[in-house]
Amino acid sequence: MAKPPAANPHDRRMEATAEKLRLALERLVGGAGQRSSASIARLTVAALAREAGLSRNAIYANHRDILDDLTRARQRQRVPDRIATMEDKITEQRGAIDDMQLRIRQLATENAGLMRRAIEAERRADRAERRSAQLTKERAWFPAKRC
Repeated sequence: MAKPPAANPHDRRMEATAEKLRLALERLVGGAGQRSSASIARLTVAALAREAGLSRNAIYANHRDILDDLTRARQRQRVPDRIATMEDKITEQRGAIDDMQLRIRQLATENAGLMRRAIEAERRADRAERRSAQLTKERAWFPAKRC
């Protein structure tokens, strides 16, 4: 339901100020602020006042409903920031996982090479023991020569 037109100049001035603030808030939330610098990333009363061309005192004293709107907009802005932060962490963790999986593959390859070498060494040791036993047995057949 629409508000009835303002009866006196003070009410008209208050409505005009409220409209300026609402438009400024929309621009700030949309990221298209004209008067605020590009470096202002946060929604603050000071940024809203600069964008609307008003003093902060006017907002605090006469436009508490705009402050509530600003608070709600700030809360809505925080959720995407947290999501972006989480997405950055997930991306970082996925990179770490990829690095670890690569390292696991490298270690598995190295382990397989070491296992192959160990098995080959055991085979050689078994052959050497059998050969030593055979030579010992052959020597037992021949008596030692005395000088």
